[in-house]
Amino acid sequence: MSFSIELPQTYTFSICIDRGGHTIVDTTVEVPDTREGITKAKRTVQRLMNEYTPTPKAPEPAGLNPESQPPADLLPAAETAPTPPPEKKPEGARGLLRLHCPECGNTFGTFLREYQTEIECKCGHHIDLTGQLGRYHATCPYCQHESWGKTNSEEPVVEVQCKCKEMIRLQWVPEAREYQN
Repeated sequence: MSFSIELPQTYTFSICIDRGGHTIVDTTVEVPDTREGITKAKRTVQRLMNEYTPTPKAPEPAGLNPESQPPADLLPAAETAPTPPPEKKPEGARGLLRLHCPECGNTFGTFLREYQTEIECKCGHHIDLTGQLGRYHATCPYCQHESWGKTNSEEPVVEVQCKCKEMIRLQWVPEAREYQN
């Protein structure tokens, strides 16, 4: 009598982004051979590409060379109207946050749907969200759920809670400039 055990097939997706000779993202995602697993990996790779790759500027259409334009006083008024400045990113933070209150020492998590410049701790202290917040990327070793967020912690090791209620220990990775496990 012999038994054979079939291991589930997995797929590995990798992304490595270099900028100026420095690696800013080097991630490998291994997922099971399921529609959900592959979709999750594709979303992860696409999110990283959207976040870390520069958006190329569209080439200027032919005939719009500034030297070939008539003087501004000869153009109709609609064409000389100034263009509005591009919208700048709102101040503050939004999304999943893991915050540490410097006043009482409490650490808590929250999710902000809209940008906010500060948040109030249970002790009444207002935590500033306009400063530099560190990113984190966690993969739960228990349920494999991936989460991304920001933190105001400056410690070398932080803990975040997964949606399955388990705590995940994250360490600062200088090369990636984020906390990872």
